[in-house]
Amino acid sequence: MLIDSTDLLEMTLAFDITRAIGKYTISSFESMVRAQVPYFVYLPPNWDPNRSYRLILFLHGQGGDEETFSKYVRAEDLNQWIKLKKIPDVVIAGVRGDENRDLIQWFTPENEALLIPELNGEFIEFCRANFKAGGVKEGVSIEGHSRGGGGALHYLFKYPNSFKSVISMGYVSDYSLALNKEMVSDNRQTLIDSGVKLYLEIGTEDRFVRDQNRKASFAMHDYLDEIKLPHSFEYLHGVEHGFDSFWHHYSDEGIQNGLRHLKRHCEGL
Repeated sequence: MLIDSTDLLEMTLAFDITRAIGKYTISSFESMVRAQVPYFVYLPPNWDPNRSYRLILFLHGQGGDEETFSKYVRAEDLNQWIKLKKIPDVVIAGVRGDENRDLIQWFTPENEALLIPELNGEFIEFCRANFKAGGVKEGVSIEGHSRGGGGALHYLFKYPNSFKSVISMGYVSDYSLALNKEMVSDNRQTLIDSGVKLYLEIGTEDRFVRDQNRKASFAMHDYLDEIKLPHSFEYLHGVEHGFDSFWHHYSDEGIQNGLRHLKRHCEGL
């Protein structure tokens, strides 16, 4: 489900932020490690500069960019869920992972320096200063799709005190399994003590699983069970590899998966 480009509000950093409320902003900010970094941000319809908000980071997959989330998730749907109190006010944001969209890898030192709360990452600080989101009390949640799903797991396992919740969709990066297993084993107790909520999802119709025998999601689930690290693993019927397939899937209870994601990220708020 693609969203018309008129849904987006393009601005520079010198924008009137009141015009961004309840909408997506596509812009860029100056980074010390990656120069100009394109990003998106969604501000809730009740956004108030005198309040603080949970920050939900989105990591796109290979071929994606800062517009991926807004292409498939309508701002109007987010606004409605908040107005109906299905979820609390949250800020959702993300950056383009690499100028070469086909070579994107989230575990580079440059991307870690942008996005890790434990490192006071540049984009985290940017969101705290400009959007009042991701502070120490309110925290940061993260979800990623495909290579972004692998990146979300890498960030969590390497920096176990950084996130409130993590959702990994379509993790098929088998080449990253060995390092991710090593890091989660090393930081197992810290992860347990942190209380982070971890969710893994893979689709029954994922082409990488069916056609290339990718095992990453299943192998990670089995390993987390082996080391007794609490997590949730779901094999979603009919879901293909694309982000939109995950987000717009409906559970047996009739709940849209994207809404379930946000509810999970907002537990305790």
